Amino acid sequence: MSANLFGNRLELRREPAWHGLGHVFPQDEKITALDAMANAGVLFGVDKFPQVIKLPDGTEIETGAYAVVREPTHDDPEHRVLATVGKNWTAIQAADLGKLLNPISERFPVETVGAIGIGEKIFITLNAGSIKIAGEDHDLYWLVTDHRDGTGALSIAFTPVRVVCQNTLIYGLHNAKVSVTLRHNKAINVDTSFYLDLFNQMATAQDTVVEAMDSLTTVTLVESQIKQIVDAAYINASKPNRLKISEGFTEKDVSPEVWKNILADRKEPWEKFQQAQARVNNIKDHAYLRIEAFNDEYPKLARTPWAVYNAIVETEDYRRGHEDSGTKLFGTRADAKARAFDKALSYVR
Repeated sequence: MSANLFGNRLELRREPAWHGLGHVFPQDEKITALDAMANAGVLFGVDKFPQVIKLPDGTEIETGAYAVVREPTHDDPEHRVLATVGKNWTAIQAADLGKLLNPISERFPVETVGAIGIGEKIFITLNAGSIKIAGEDHDLYWLVTDHRDGTGALSIAFTPVRVVCQNTLIYGLHNAKVSVTLRHNKAINVDTSFYLDLFNQMATAQDTVVEAMDSLTTVTLVESQIKQIVDAAYINASKPNRLKISEGFTEKDVSPEVWKNILADRKEPWEKFQQAQARVNNIKDHAYLRIEAFNDEYPKLARTPWAVYNAIVETEDYRRGHEDSGTKLFGTRADAKARAFDKALSYVR
């Protein structure tokens, strides 16, 4: 499985990552966020430039869109386009982010720093200590990620996972007390006090987050509730518009020739819909198998919301497909975990 790191841009405290990449620094070394980012090689700059269309006769037409461009680096000496954005998108340079994080890293030591792809994402994790969740010891971290890939956001999340690569999972906790998304608007570089206040709020929320996780072990679910969590995580496939429109007609509503055309037109989208739904059902089946395995392995936690949630997390982290896409950390797989967590939590609130 690929780590999808940008070169070897990874700094780690005390122990190497599973993929063997990056540079490891000692457990007791005091290092600021900015210095760690410099050591990891993630301080490359990004900027925004207008995009134009060039016609065959040489005429150039402004598109109103802009390209986010990464500056050349020592190991990739070309300008690289990371994303297409609107005119209001504003970059925050990694060096500026590091300076904002420096005072925070005195309280929460730097654990890992890295860059993904060709620089479209950079991340830093800060160690938030250890705590017991569901009777087990967990190391806790704050994950700060800057997206320059068109999603246009800087995100801060609470995770029990030491992030060392694109495919490291994030616990999908996406409510305001657990994760925050900051859009790349014109204020992103000047609102320093907001960032500091934000971290203070996130720090005080840690106990609340852990309490929410631990509460998932306190009730036993019936079968219908387990199904509702799985269904919340895995949404049924959406029917194509062509299929929805034609569903309103019956053979009695139109002429034989038109009905024949409708049936022919429905064939391809219906088959695609059936295939998509079959994939969803297959994933659900795997999730139910993981739930049974979790119940067998941890009988004291069997049939709790924690059991179902962890089974879905494991299903998403280890099922095939999109290994290098980052969906476990930032996209569709993280979304499935988030929906599962929210639904699981609803049974203990």
